[in-house]
Amino acid sequence: MKRSARARKIPVAAEADETSPFGLSVSKVRHDLRNSIGHVLGFADLLLEDAQESGRAAARSDLELIVRAANRVTTQVNATLDARKIKTVPASVSALQSLITKSAGEIISATQRIAQLPGADGDAVFQDDLARIAGAARHALESAQSALSNLVAPAGESDTAFFRVLPPVIDWSPVRMKAAAVKPSRTGGVILVVDDLEENREMLSRRLSKLGYSVELAENGERALEFVAGRAVDLILLDIMMPGLNGVEVLQRLKANPATQHIPVVMLSSTDQADTVVNCIQSGADDFLPKPFNPTLLMARIDASLAKKRLHDQEAAFTQRLQAEQEISQRLLLNILPQPIAERLKQGEAVIADGFAEVTVLFTDFVGFTKFSSHTPPTELVGQLNDIFSAFDELCERHGLEKIKMIGDGYMVAGGVPVPRADHAEAVAALALDMQREVATRRAAGGPFQMRVGIHSGPVVAGVIGRKKFAYDLWGDTVNLASRMESCAPTGGILVTSATRKLLKNKFRFKPGRILRVKGRGRLVTYQLLDRA
Repeated sequence: MKRSARARKIPVAAEADETSPFGLSVSKVRHDLRNSIGHVLGFADLLLEDAQESGRAAARSDLELIVRAANRVTTQVNATLDARKIKTVPASVSALQSLITKSAGEIISATQRIAQLPGADGDAVFQDDLARIAGAARHALESAQSALSNLVAPAGESDTAFFRVLPPVIDWSPVRMKAAAVKPSRTGGVILVVDDLEENREMLSRRLSKLGYSVELAENGERALEFVAGRAVDLILLDIMMPGLNGVEVLQRLKANPATQHIPVVMLSSTDQADTVVNCIQSGADDFLPKPFNPTLLMARIDASLAKKRLHDQEAAFTQRLQAEQEISQRLLLNILPQPIAERLKQGEAVIADGFAEVTVLFTDFVGFTKFSSHTPPTELVGQLNDIFSAFDELCERHGLEKIKMIGDGYMVAGGVPVPRADHAEAVAALALDMQREVATRRAAGGPFQMRVGIHSGPVVAGVIGRKKFAYDLWGDTVNLASRMESCAPTGGILVTSATRKLLKNKFRFKPGRILRVKGRGRLVTYQLLDRA
């Protein structure tokens, strides 16, 4: 049966054809954006050509920045605004929106810096060209906000969050400001209005509340400082002329306090004297608006300041998360490696290998562990081992010794590495006695384990092996002999070599142990460590 026309699915290629409704929409957006960026490039090029002749060489670097930013946008517009590409890779539009937002911010910030250069105020043509550049950048941003979002979002939905990252706009003439108006974000935020006149507080409160902001009021500077000390605030609109603490004094105190210095402050005043504005900016104000202020301009400044605060909060939260993650990574690394070794790795030391002339190595092993593990449930077995080894870890920390590793039910400790110490043998002997006491105490309370301990002193090589999973380990005959002492020790005993006994001198009590035959060494005299002397 022949399918009806309604049942047939329109291919993506046809739906995204340049002559289709969607293709025509893409073409219009591309045209508008190219026009806007073309205006930016055209006027910036004119100003660059005149910069040297007109004595404004200081403006060249910012004008070149404008050109670079506009060229980046042009390249991305040409690469992205293709109907077929948008249908197949809609995420490319978001990337273009982000680039336009960033580039427009750079362009407008550059025009602000240029406008503040000495002598710029008196040249109406120069100011007019800057206004055209800024207005074109804002027009491109408005297109990114609305038209681009409509290309990939259902009707009535668009993402305007990126629109709020712009710095305050230049205070151009009312006609130009109307063309470059910034729509409020309407995403809320706590704004503190500080003004001694009730009419001003009421007017601002009603206007801001209608736009979705949470508004708090303070009738003087003292009350404002009390409020921010106990409540979180996203923005402060601060009057300058107030009885008691004036606005500049309040601003200075806010910026001197680490807890409040990050809060954006927009100064409001009936005076427009240059020295007042300079004083406020030098004291840390984020913006300044003369009264009576343009509502559209006020909303633009509020949006820009709130965006700055949000970015600060995001950065602070990111920094806190990063610090927390670094602390976790540091703890994990220290669980694997000794701290001095971890620090050397962090500093970029590629190969860590050290020789130590004399250290003391200890091995432990639980007697009958294989039989115990064969009839013990896994959860109980792991729990028992974790419990006793955690106790051993605490004992190592108490004695200032380094746990090297666990091998099944075995536990290896070294004294004198990675930091040499003169009393390494004494510290290890004291640890061994404490470890046997810990096991005996648990045994008396019904615990399952009995333990052998072996100790030997001598030279070792120590280093880090592995590229993805690091391990700090020891090598040499000293390690082998310490392990042999453990395997030959009596149950519940501590067997040491004559080398270790010699280092301990008369500080501990011993009794003769076994005489062992060791390959390559012949007869080896051993001793059982009993207790401190």
